[in-house]
Amino acid sequence: MRGDRLLDVSERWFRLLQRLYPADFRDEMGDAVVEAYRDRAREALNRGGIIRLAAVWVRALVDSLRNGPGERARPAASWRRRGNWGRDAELATRRLMRAPAFVVSTVATLGLGLGLSAVVYTVVQRVLIDPMPYRDPDDLYYVWRDYGAIADLKRGMLAGTDIVELQKAGGVIEQVVGLGRQLQTFAIGEGAEPIEIPVMFTSPGLFDLLGVAPAGRAFAADEEGPGASPVMVLTHELWNRLGADPEVIGRRVRLNNRPYQVIGVLPRGFVFARNESAGPPQRADAFIPFRVRLDEASPRDGSYAGLVRARRGTSPEQVAAAVEGVGRAVDRRDFDGRGLRLYPLGLKSDLVSGIRPALLALALGGVFLVLALLVNLASVLLARASQREQELAVSRALGASGAAIVRATLFEGALLGTGGGLAAALGAFWATRALLALAPLDLPRREAVVVDGRIAGVVIAAGTLIGLLAALAPATWAARASLSSLLASSAVRGGGGHGRLRRGMVVAQVAVSLVLLAAGGLVVRSFERLLRVDPGFRPEGILSFWVRMPPEFFPKIEDVIALQDRIEQELAALPGVSGASATSVLPLCPRPLPAFAAARAYQTTISFPGAPGNTGDADRDTPLADQIGARVTYLDVMGIRLLAGRPLDPARRDDVREALIDSALARQFFPTGSPLGAEVRIGDRTLTIVGVVRQARLYDIHQDGRPQIFVHADGYRPLAFVLRTGGDPRALIPDVRQAIRRIDPRLVAAEIRPMEELVDHSLRRQHISAVLLSAFALGALLLAAMGLYGVVAGAVMRRRHELALRLAVGADHRALLRLVLREGASLVTAGVLMGAPGIYFAGRVIRGVLLGVTPLDPLTLTSVAVGLGLVTMLACYVPARRVLGIDPAQLLRHE
Repeated sequence: MRGDRLLDVSERWFRLLQRLYPADFRDEMGDAVVEAYRDRAREALNRGGIIRLAAVWVRALVDSLRNGPGERARPAASWRRRGNWGRDAELATRRLMRAPAFVVSTVATLGLGLGLSAVVYTVVQRVLIDPMPYRDPDDLYYVWRDYGAIADLKRGMLAGTDIVELQKAGGVIEQVVGLGRQLQTFAIGEGAEPIEIPVMFTSPGLFDLLGVAPAGRAFAADEEGPGASPVMVLTHELWNRLGADPEVIGRRVRLNNRPYQVIGVLPRGFVFARNESAGPPQRADAFIPFRVRLDEASPRDGSYAGLVRARRGTSPEQVAAAVEGVGRAVDRRDFDGRGLRLYPLGLKSDLVSGIRPALLALALGGVFLVLALLVNLASVLLARASQREQELAVSRALGASGAAIVRATLFEGALLGTGGGLAAALGAFWATRALLALAPLDLPRREAVVVDGRIAGVVIAAGTLIGLLAALAPATWAARASLSSLLASSAVRGGGGHGRLRRGMVVAQVAVSLVLLAAGGLVVRSFERLLRVDPGFRPEGILSFWVRMPPEFFPKIEDVIALQDRIEQELAALPGVSGASATSVLPLCPRPLPAFAAARAYQTTISFPGAPGNTGDADRDTPLADQIGARVTYLDVMGIRLLAGRPLDPARRDDVREALIDSALARQFFPTGSPLGAEVRIGDRTLTIVGVVRQARLYDIHQDGRPQIFVHADGYRPLAFVLRTGGDPRALIPDVRQAIRRIDPRLVAAEIRPMEELVDHSLRRQHISAVLLSAFALGALLLAAMGLYGVVAGAVMRRRHELALRLAVGADHRALLRLVLREGASLVTAGVLMGAPGIYFAGRVIRGVLLGVTPLDPLTLTSVAVGLGLVTMLACYVPARRVLGIDPAQLLRHE
């Protein structure tokens, strides 16, 4: 009796210790644990008496103190307390932990594919979708001139008088500011080394229009005009470059050797760009009010950008009607009603219009790659489910419901997808930085392209969604399969109804791969053609840089000419330099190098009196041309071909008034004769044509621009100097800087770059599109090959008994190999047929990034189809070769 009493006390003691464990643990396992403890306590009492029983009590106490709180805190326990869903999540986690190689490979594949897509998504989101960082950005519009019949210029800058008329309009137009931009020589004080900075001239109300408040103050209304005191607002970036001096507000700085007072510093992250008609949007390091009166500017001097804020809630149609009304008045007053019109474009739409086709093409590629990942993961999970048919059969036999199997499978897919999303989000942080380092400098809003928590959350959520959607296929199959079919399938190792699903997924993967390969192939072929384009000059071995000669330093034109001569002589004498010259505009500079926009070609109308190509139509006979100032040796140094005649005369005589025209003008106005000796009229000047040149592409490397006319560069400022060398142009940079400083310490050699770098910058947009779309295509192709490999390998394993019987009765190994390959070929063919319509629609999307290649280029599409067939059939052949190794006697004996 005493022993029974001790055992009762011991059991009550143990049940008290069970309170350390969570309630769900006690409900589920408490009685079984207590029963096991009672047996152990009885055995200890019988063998060793109360001493042994006390040892069991102590061990139970230690175990409960150690494991009870841990069971309460363990994440799996908290999941389990949530009922069936928690148990299924814990089961899925344990199942994945038993297959680390499968988890790592799957998460890595998802992370790589999603990471590439995440980079493109980040750029598209930041550039095309996110609103501009200004007050009510949808109400902001740039205004442009369309010259109509007056000149071949659909996107022209405004005159100062246009801006004044817009400011007077009222109605739906609330505010209007004008914008101008120049490179200026900036120094923080007397004796400081000068730097070149882009400066934006603006109306005083710019910051109020944008809704930004500088530290310090903004411009006052009376600080505009020729007699106002010179003031300046710095960007936060320039302020940092100057040492982030907190006392900078109120200091005097020098701009083109003229004193200015700093009255404000813009907030960190504030970026504003003045849009250009012949190049990318232009940023500035400092802002100053106009030093001229806009109402006194010439109506034909289109050199200003106009930014309009519409009344809140006004539709784009109403804004367009108001602006067009002002344009009609300007046309009647200044152009005799010849057809000039003004039109608005939304601020963001205007900034991103050039990059939109490329980003949409990349976005389409990213979507297709995500689809390929989804189908591939579904195929992998389905194959994994088929390998666990015996486990599923046992679970169903023990009473597991279809809903429980679905939950466990969905959790498995969700965990894999979340892991891939996390890997993609982490990789996207660094990949986005790498992309920006390679991206073209004219990428709008590039400062906003960063991966933050919001974008990382979207990427992780997308990975989880992909995992859930991919798990639907195996979950549905496993839930619908009957116990008898699972047992039968298990007996033949994978012969269940999942086969049709997996084959369908492989067909979908091949179709997606075909579309991506076609898009990538077209873009790569377009880029390859672009690389072979002749830009009209020889960029190798040329170093270029800019020198400004502001009127504040050199007020007399004679001084400017003498300075240019001295610079050219000093540069030509540098060791390793075989030629030196200069021009007023450098080929390809506006697009890759925003700082050069102030030095673009001067656009002017020209005419050829008495030329045989004149039609009598004044508009056609006075084309708009790019007027380029050039030193006499410029053509030779740059390698621009002289097609006829001679270069400009090096002699400086008052009676020397000559020009060179390009071959386009020669063909148009002198189709049957030579233009040499004929006259060309530029404004009120008449020049003699002495030569015809091959056009050097100024703005776009893939196409000729406006007609060009070359004149003497004497007196032009700024000038781009070019040096030709037989070695590495970068080796000349220190000597160039020293030479310019020796000539005049106030001068700066700005934006020193090899011409090959400028050409490379002009190709970056197409290069990145080609690389990313090719990466998407190759990734999808690899996924399709993996899926096809899995299907064929599974088919060989399932049919090995049948194949052994065929071999036993005399079938040839190679005949059986063709039989297995035929299944893979049928899937590839079905995928190609399914994907063929997608090629047409993808071609329409990427049309904007194709240069010299049609969306249905037969050579490219044929190469893509052949390449896809070879790769996928190779993926079929590798597992099909197992047929050659089948020993029918051994296999049948084993069966």
